[in-house]
Amino acid sequence: MKKRFSHLGLLLLIALLSGVLTAAAPAPNVTFTLVQGLPPTMNVGDTYTVIIEVTSDVPFNAVQAMPDPQYPGKGVVPVQGGDHAGAGTSATVSVTFTAKTDTAKMPGGKDVMAVVVGVRYKGGVVVGQTFPFEVTVP
Repeated sequence: MKKRFSHLGLLLLIALLSGVLTAAAPAPNVTFTLVQGLPPTMNVGDTYTVIIEVTSDVPFNAVQAMPDPQYPGKGVVPVQGGDHAGAGTSATVSVTFTAKTDTAKMPGGKDVMAVVVGVRYKGGVVVGQTFPFEVTVP
């Protein structure tokens, strides 16, 4: 019985050490730069594109940008579902929005939305950044 516990203890120690060693790996240094955001006021029919540049000191597998509207289908709406780029150490992604309806009846008279950008690395590591916007549509 004593041997069984020592083997179990050894396996537990190996599992803990491998977790510590994995966690100790340095995180990639990622820079998200908002090149162009949304203006504070858009008129119905106006279209603007949010552009974000991503740079990394470690090669990534992919970059993805997605719209995150608080009031889907109202106010300012995304034109497409998002954008992505393949492997590398730098990429530019964008999401285009159109002012669809007046925001006067929304809380604060503004539409709230964001663009979320994620960078995926080997081993499943993901680093992300959110870019929030508030836009009035008169």
